[in-house]
Amino acid sequence: MGDRGGGAMREGGEGRAGEDHGTRGPCPECGLAGAAAGQLVCRGCYVPFALMTAPPKAAPLKLPGITRRDAPGRALRLVFPDGAAVVEPGGRIRLGRDPQQCPDVRFLVGRDNLSRVHASVGVDPDGSAWITDEGSTNGTFVRGTRITAGERVALRPGDALRLAADVTARVES
Repeated sequence: MGDRGGGAMREGGEGRAGEDHGTRGPCPECGLAGAAAGQLVCRGCYVPFALMTAPPKAAPLKLPGITRRDAPGRALRLVFPDGAAVVEPGGRIRLGRDPQQCPDVRFLVGRDNLSRVHASVGVDPDGSAWITDEGSTNGTFVRGTRITAGERVALRPGDALRLAADVTARVES
């Protein structure tokens, strides 16, 4: 049975859209190897094989074996009126008035309406940012909506964040 690239596939060989091979070589876009016969898009970067241009036979393209999922994400920056906090990919910080438990935001110490540990903010290794309310008394608000304690809510650059009634922050990347 032929694939949409044209022709039956044979085991082995470097493949390009439209050639006869059982598996394709590495994806020219992301470097992921081993596309199966009949697979129309790369499972690493989701680019259709038919749209890719393969390297010339004489000089095969060697790409590192990383995909977008492996690439380091971007740090998240929370800008408060009194200071800023940065969360690196794979990291997490606590927001609150207790300087022992929330050392990254010591500028929030005088805010009596904040809980000792009010919320946590993290950035996954892929760059996905999030916030969780830690059971605060006066609430955590993202884009104007109060979030439920323990709920993990996505953060995006440009989002407005509010802790309690008056502690605001802008999300930047």
